[in-house]
Amino acid sequence: MTDRKILVVEDDPATCQLIGQILKPTGAVVEFDFDGVDALTSLVRSTPDLIILDIALPRLDGWHVLDALRRRGVATEVPVIVITAHGQGSAADRALTGGADRFFEKPFVPSELLEAVEELLPTD
Repeated sequence: MTDRKILVVEDDPATCQLIGQILKPTGAVVEFDFDGVDALTSLVRSTPDLIILDIALPRLDGWHVLDALRRRGVATEVPVIVITAHGQGSAADRALTGGADRFFEKPFVPSELLEAVEELLPTD
């Protein structure tokens, strides 16, 4: 049995800690990248089973990362959950039409994020 891996791309340490706690019940290995450039570098090395992607990131924002995932075909193969503090209605539309499977505005409800992860995370 292989370990399922979740890549969290988020630059806020407190949010990373919260998401890490939320994801514990999944039993998945959780890895963190703190900007878009590092996330794309990680994705070249290995493909996770699920990606949680913030939009407001240093060096390369989440919109560019999502677009790059879509161009590489990763966004169609790997579920992507977008989270952002800038969640105007158009942001949700943009995320979902851009290849994301779910969209959450910060502050999000932890149980709702966990439910989405458990629904989207492939099972062995």
